[in-house]
Amino acid sequence: MTVLRGFSVFQSKTLTRSLLKTRTYSTKSEKFTDGSIIKLKKEPPHAPQREKTKFGHDFTSQAVYLFNLYYSQLHFNRLLFMAQHNNLNVQEQTVVRRELRNIGADLTATRGSILRAVIKQSIIYQNMAPLIIGPVCMISSNVCDEENPKIVSDILNILNKQKKLLLIGGKLDNSLLNLDDIKRVANLPGKKQLGSEMVGVLSSPAARMVDLLERNPKNLVRSLESLKSNLKKNKD
Repeated sequence: MTVLRGFSVFQSKTLTRSLLKTRTYSTKSEKFTDGSIIKLKKEPPHAPQREKTKFGHDFTSQAVYLFNLYYSQLHFNRLLFMAQHNNLNVQEQTVVRRELRNIGADLTATRGSILRAVIKQSIIYQNMAPLIIGPVCMISSNVCDEENPKIVSDILNILNKQKKLLLIGGKLDNSLLNLDDIKRVANLPGKKQLGSEMVGVLSSPAARMVDLLERNPKNLVRSLESLKSNLKKNKD
């Protein structure tokens, strides 16, 4: 009863929001506090959308919920990949979901028409619309490089084991990626490793200079000692 009551409250709020007039694109950036960010992660935010379908009917509560859910996953995850799933049964989905969850990622089967509407209303992700062909699922994650620098490589390894999942593209942070881009990113080292390599490159010339400065006085001392001994021999 508690679950049904909670869903009915969410449904009534969502339907009320959908009846309000909203702009297609946001023209003002909203400042989020720590509390509002936590709230956004717990429930999908209200997304800009049309008031009616193209046939003039009201949107169903399920369509509104899925629209807000896809909008949240697209805009509030730093990593989101699209993959086509071909006849993937429930058992296979469960295995893939479990493996992805172990590395901090989620798998969401989508309704293509609603996901396409979400992407078309986005400004920076509109070019992802051609990826929505056939049955499509989303692989999303908010894991940062400090937590797992190989998150992209780990996701590729999991998807490569399941032949019914075909990765077709996605986005990382605010950059759109095709399949070749994703493979290149998977082969890149993490920020920590890149930082250590950069420190090594930058410190190498300084180390060589110190070595040269230490080596020249030693050679000078040897030369002076040799000259001194030669002069002493000639004097004797």
